[in-house]
Amino acid sequence: MNETNFGAIDIGSNAVRILIKSVEKQENDTECLVQKTLYRFPLRLGEDSFSDGKISKQNTKNLICLMKAFKQILKIYNVTDVKACATAAMREASNGKKVAEKILKETKIKVNIIKGTEEARLIYDTHIERSLEQNKDYLYIDVGGGSTQLSLIHEGELIFSYSFDIGTVRLMNNKVSDKEKEAFLTKLNELSAQYPNLILIGSGGNINKLYKLSRNKSHKEILPVNTLQTLYKKISPLSVEQRMKQFKLKRDRAEVIVYASDIFLDVANITKSTRIIVPSISIGDGIIEKMYEEYKNKHTT
Repeated sequence: MNETNFGAIDIGSNAVRILIKSVEKQENDTECLVQKTLYRFPLRLGEDSFSDGKISKQNTKNLICLMKAFKQILKIYNVTDVKACATAAMREASNGKKVAEKILKETKIKVNIIKGTEEARLIYDTHIERSLEQNKDYLYIDVGGGSTQLSLIHEGELIFSYSFDIGTVRLMNNKVSDKEKEAFLTKLNELSAQYPNLILIGSGGNINKLYKLSRNKSHKEILPVNTLQTLYKKISPLSVEQRMKQFKLKRDRAEVIVYASDIFLDVANITKSTRIIVPSISIGDGIIEKMYEEYKNKHTT
């Protein structure tokens, strides 16, 4: 069976992920993307970048080893096209470009170091607007290890995006300035005043984990804010080890999940929203969607 497989590599501040999807024929002879596999490795590059201003020698070595492993995974799945993107940690590291050059030299994988606004655009490229009501306003919040993106979707269109240097790894290491916090809250208040009935959409590994912990099966992909508040009250007083044991969390998730909760609860409080839509999407999905669009255009012309 001939398959067209796409690969996306997301080098984040908390973890590095590889996502592989395949184009498959449906019963009505249409094509769609089907997820084949997703691997996630918590390298925590942000701890280097946000604290020391550069990626350490050890983490550079670890990242190159991981990219070499990804190269073999791409071969196993016979991936047709692959794109790799790096976000805040690599973007702010003084040696970020040099690390990307080493990866290219040793693995032939080109790493694109993207801006925060490009992160928001990649999330939007998952075509989430197709599942939204056209006459309503949505605020998309993507919380990563190094940054948080706010995107306003009005009448099904992405109107604007803002990126803030506020992320879970930064918060954990006390590397978020008061000025940045104030700018974030000010923008939230402005958006709330201009769009008084905002519906929240959340993405990132932490909100997805919180949604799963909520066991909210009555409404698919909906996390009520009062449920999030209840979870927060249960999780935040616990030590990292207690969170790992009681909620079956991996250490890197247990360390940052409370910081992510704080961000989402701040947004919900200011916008007076009562629920958060939690679709299962990521930057990797957006990368592959763009490749798939290019693939379709090439094969229909």
